[in-house]
Amino acid sequence: MLNLSFALVFKISWHKRNRTTILLQLSILSFQQVEHTPMLDLRYFVTEAAHYVMALNFQQEFELLYIDLHPKSDGKNGITGLKFIRDAKKTMHPKIYDHLALIDISSVCAASIYKHGKEIIGIEKINFPADAAMMVTEGCGEDYERFSKHLLPVSRHFLLRPLHTQWNTILKAFDFFLMDGVWDTVILIAELIAENKGSGVISHAQMLENLSKNACYPTFCAAMESFLSTRYPLTKKNLQLDS
Repeated sequence: MLNLSFALVFKISWHKRNRTTILLQLSILSFQQVEHTPMLDLRYFVTEAAHYVMALNFQQEFELLYIDLHPKSDGKNGITGLKFIRDAKKTMHPKIYDHLALIDISSVCAASIYKHGKEIIGIEKINFPADAAMMVTEGCGEDYERFSKHLLPVSRHFLLRPLHTQWNTILKAFDFFLMDGVWDTVILIAELIAENKGSGVISHAQMLENLSKNACYPTFCAAMESFLSTRYPLTKKNLQLDS
């Protein structure tokens, strides 16, 4: 769902607690060469599964419908992806934009963990954002564009630098996928997507039913509860880069 086909490099000065200044380079859109990946490579099922798994946190706000398994149009790699709706009469506010951004960026988190492994990313994440070479962005450009747009109202509301809010949210999303039970859930949903790829769609009800019968489900539910309790309510302090 994310597409990072364009390249931008941002440089910012970040004052750490020791009052020394280091130069950070956000190059998540520029450090990778596009690879020719098969249209329905398992990685694309994993990234769409991650969108769905993150969205399960926000079922009180969104009605999850299905994952469209048809290939993307215009010869793009991957599948059409997760479909969900929200009552248009409800007010949009920073928390909702934050939900959407977390769903968007989940593909980058999943692609990175899928390529390097949960243990490696768990170790290397401490180096983000100064060194983000372990992040996999190829094929996630559209998602990143949406992620950036969805976070702008959040940054404005809390008077924060958009780049700082983005990195804070990326790190929090990685934290979620590294929690016990969450990555197992992503793989379970990805395998379910692969098994049903010929059917065109797989419904939320079907995925949730399969998930609820799996041994990882109780641990996953506990992870969701912990994640939501640490992320919300949104405050300026917990959206800062070093929070």
